[in-house]
Amino acid sequence: MRKIKAIGKVGLKGELYPSKEIREFVGLKPGEKVLYIATKEKLDVIPLRNLLKYYEEDSVRISLDEFEELTKEVLKG
Repeated sequence: MRKIKAIGKVGLKGELYPSKEIREFVGLKPGEKVLYIATKEKLDVIPLRNLLKYYEEDSVRISLDEFEELTKEVLKG
């Protein structure tokens, strides 16, 4: 799988601004929803349209409670 690296910015109110190169590579569109998965060292940003693919590739297992909580967060918007 091809990967690219690029520098982005954090706005005054905490907005995340990925570079144009990253947005085009991933196919991000204005207003599109993304899922953030964070640790202290890393932040993953996954377009919701790719959520199932992301979890299938990494073979992530989550409990039903975790799934329901995540679903509620996504639907809240």
